[in-house]
Amino acid sequence: MKFQKISYEEKGHIGYIIINDPPANMMTADFFRELILLVRCYVIGSPKQGIIISGRGRHFSSGADVEQLKEIVGTQSLGNSDGSVTAYPVWYLENRNTFNYFCNLDIPVISAINGLCIGSGFELALCSHIRICGQNGILGLPESTFGFLPGVTGTLRYTELMGLGRGMELVLSGATFSAEEGLSLGLVHGVVDKKETLTYCQGLMDAILQSGEKYEKKNTGQYLEAFNKVYYQNRNQAKGL
Repeated sequence: MKFQKISYEEKGHIGYIIINDPPANMMTADFFRELILLVRCYVIGSPKQGIIISGRGRHFSSGADVEQLKEIVGTQSLGNSDGSVTAYPVWYLENRNTFNYFCNLDIPVISAINGLCIGSGFELALCSHIRICGQNGILGLPESTFGFLPGVTGTLRYTELMGLGRGMELVLSGATFSAEEGLSLGLVHGVVDKKETLTYCQGLMDAILQSGEKYEKKNTGQYLEAFNKVYYQNRNQAKGL
């Protein structure tokens, strides 16, 4: 099966999912359809031991195509005669289930984030277990600024990671923020040189898989601490520091 908006390949024991619609890697209706098919046809049942998600080119993703989103919600929602919505499109449920699939996996899922990672792009990243950002990245869920709420698990992930109050504050404001601020908020796990983001994530994945221990999402802090000691020691030695 040939995909246009996303690509997938397996190298060794790692599966690489790449959002493939540069320069912005906008998540169009075609992207969401292809992601569902990719997961069903290639990811589920694969012998991979870890997944890395990234974007082609400078950006992870600028999020959903807002005009397409308005059309889908406007034409596929169910409502009463008074105009109130009684059911949002099944499309939302299908995409939410696909995003949650990554969150619920028992193998490591790492997002390598550079540039823009907002809206549904950030919602997908939030469903990975570890998020590593390149310096100067921009993150956030700005859906409320154009009349929507994050519909594919972003609201849930925010409240899980930051608590109900802070999570709702950021959802309702639609605020975007830097990768460094995302680190202080607990939404990302590390900020690295943007030229090294994918290399760092590959090294981290290898370290987790070669540790010989059963992978546990709750131990991400331990994995990062152990890997950072070796990574930065080797990096400093290479620079003669």
